[in-house]
Amino acid sequence: MTEQTATLDTGLGWLYDTIQPADAHQQHHCITISHPEANRLYGFCPTGSANLPVGIANVAKPELRPYDLPLSPLAPDELFDLATELERRGFTVRTTWKVHPAITGSVGLVRPAHPTLVAAVERYHRGCVVHPERSVFCDCEAGNAEGARIVRPAPRPAVPSAAGTTGQQR
Repeated sequence: MTEQTATLDTGLGWLYDTIQPADAHQQHHCITISHPEANRLYGFCPTGSANLPVGIANVAKPELRPYDLPLSPLAPDELFDLATELERRGFTVRTTWKVHPAITGSVGLVRPAHPTLVAAVERYHRGCVVHPERSVFCDCEAGNAEGARIVRPAPRPAVPSAAGTTGQQR
């Protein structure tokens, strides 16, 4: 199993198979899983574009020059390859977007995330029930507790590297 395979298994498992508590909320952006050997962060957003899930590939530590193109962008075919892998796994891709050379790119999926995860994002958008005037920006004990109850992705097993040692975990 490659590190990217483990990352996709973890992120897609969280999006589609993880039941969330009815008293938890999930911030709407995404969870990220690091793939340090490839200098990548992969994001899994439950309700992105068109309120459907989005997978995101980011250069973790981009090399940038001021007012110039990035020195370490995503590879020209990287997003296409990610979309192809998702399709191979049975996840229909709705669209992709990035501008090459870019340090981030996204893949929009067709199948909605698990209903309990979508409901958790809706609870987040509802805002704080204790301090509604603060909206989603409240950091009170009740709101923080609601956010802490979300079920995070299960840790990935270590993946053997080419040198025979184990790779980093999330």
